[in-house]
This record gives sequence, structure tokens and C-alpha cells, in this order.
Amino acid sequence: MEAPEKIYLQKNTTTDCYGEFWPEWFEARAKDSDVEYTRTDAFIEKACEFLKDRIEHDSIDYVEDFKKYIGE
Repeated sequence: MEAPEKIYLQKNTTTDCYGEFWPEWFEARAKDSDVEYTRTDAFIEKACEFLKDRIEHDSIDYVEDFKKYIGE
């Protein structure tokens, strides 16, 4: 079984542990405040795919395109 590309931690909202994170992680974001973690190898693979595509299409604005692509 392969680890998911991204996981999310959610803040605990119960009164006894308010403000701390839940001990388990989730594969989907529930709130904008959730903390997102991305596997390093998945990030690097996505970055390489982006750069290869941009080089093939000779895009001028690499940096802004890169930021948008990685954020998807």
C-alpha cells in the first residue's frame, strides 16, 4: 500500500484538548485551517512534470506558472 500524496491534520475542537491537533490524519481537507503535508517524492515528481511540460511549450513566465501548478 502506497502512502497518499497529501494528508491533513485537523485542529481538535473538543473542550479537553481545544486547539491541539487530532492524533490521526485525514486524506481530505475539512477546513481551510487544516494543515496540509505533501510527500516529498510526490512534490518532486510533480515539479519535474511541470518543468518538462513548460520546456516543451517554451513558456516565458516559468515562476508564476510553477507556483500555480504546484498549488493544485
